Amino acid sequence: MKKDWQHHTHRRAAIVFDQIHAALEAVKRSGEMTEDEFFSNPDNPYLALLDELYSEDFQLGRLMDTSDLIIHAEGPSVTELATDTRAASWLMKTADRQFRRLVISTMNLSDHERRRIAKHVNLQLTGFAPGSLYAGFRLEAPEDDLFPGGEDAAWKIARSVLRKLSVIPEFITDEELLPEIHDVITDPAILDVSIETAFNLSPTGNYGIHTIELSAPGEHKASELGQRERVVLREALKHPKMREKRSGTFVGEVREIDLDAKRFHIRGIEGVGAIRCVYPGLTGSKARMMLERIVRVSGDYETDRNGKPRLLMVREFELVQIPEQDSLID
Repeated sequence: MKKDWQHHTHRRAAIVFDQIHAALEAVKRSGEMTEDEFFSNPDNPYLALLDELYSEDFQLGRLMDTSDLIIHAEGPSVTELATDTRAASWLMKTADRQFRRLVISTMNLSDHERRRIAKHVNLQLTGFAPGSLYAGFRLEAPEDDLFPGGEDAAWKIARSVLRKLSVIPEFITDEELLPEIHDVITDPAILDVSIETAFNLSPTGNYGIHTIELSAPGEHKASELGQRERVVLREALKHPKMREKRSGTFVGEVREIDLDAKRFHIRGIEGVGAIRCVYPGLTGSKARMMLERIVRVSGDYETDRNGKPRLLMVREFELVQIPEQDSLID
């Protein structure tokens, strides 16, 4: 892996070393101070700059060179002098949980496959850097042959989706999530789960973190999530905007219900596979009744670029007593 940012820091440090050498020779010739006094002087600007380069810039450069996504948290709990362990713990646990869910959602797998793959998601914490709190994450394909004939493609797609998280805040205004986001994340189901991920990463202020900045080194510039963005993303999740709506009815088995997000997946749909469903009327009792049952759901849906149904706004559903596998699409 190229280490452009680290090399850049080394080049800057080399310039500082040259300046230190020249300054040291000058003070020695003038008799102003000895070599020991020069290096022990707390007001020496060259040594302060060198310390900053290697204690901060080099560490951040290492994250930039080795990470798929970098989180930069700011707020009173994550200052340059100290970090509240509760805030850091919340950030790391939330990021790890959300990123793993996002990676798995990129793969159209059976439940057995999803459970198997989930155990092998190699999401690495590449490290921390000072300057508030920087944390880097990298997705590595596991060594096991989990996808015979197509493993590289599957993990490349997952890595791309992870990196594209950083573009979502760019499309957030004071009032809405701009529809142009569909041009960047073109799969409606992936866009929906990416928005949910961004929402869950957006700080509430409870842990003393006011903003979360996301960046994908070399691909997307840093963009910020705060409480304003959290409000907009919440509304986007409640009322997803579809560019080209179609109406249809699908039959499949309900899996992976998220009651808080009012979302579930139906799987085993003939010719489709799986669809991510948004159901505003979802309640705890309905979730218990639906889980692992065959249902018929109807509503407006959106397709991917290949015309495959991916995201459904459920208007109504009913339990099906026999495992029907037909799909009726208008």
